[in-house]
Amino acid sequence: MKFTRTLSTLSAVTLLFVLAGCSNEDDTTVNVKEEPLMTEKADEKPQQAFVPKTAEQKRLSASGEASEVTLTGTIVYKEMEGGFYAFIAEDGERYTLRKLDKKFHRNGLIVKITGMPMPDLMTITQYGTVLKVESVEILDASRVIGNTSSH
Repeated sequence: MKFTRTLSTLSAVTLLFVLAGCSNEDDTTVNVKEEPLMTEKADEKPQQAFVPKTAEQKRLSASGEASEVTLTGTIVYKEMEGGFYAFIAEDGERYTLRKLDKKFHRNGLIVKITGMPMPDLMTITQYGTVLKVESVEILDASRVIGNTSSH
């Protein structure tokens, strides 16, 4: 008997909520402000947001081709994606090194590196721009972490 009364009360409350949700009266008013349609006048050009160029984009020549660069920075070993050697330039730009001679595989080695940026080349490392190494000059080996040829 008690169970039946509780079930009846619960059913009545549920029915009340269902009917209240289906009522035709709109208690809430939403103001929707219509935006004017965008129209362009023939003599006006659309404005473009200023996006500062990265150091890599500044290095591109007028023809759009990358030119050889010489950078100073640190060779670092990154453990992601199976491990690889990368380069962090003094300006903070990051590079994945391609064709780096094994004698320069030293984590923390400070170098001057010359190479060709390859901004359109993608790798599994997804770490900055790929830099095809042409030459490396060691500036400071005192900060190398680990063995002379780590990893």
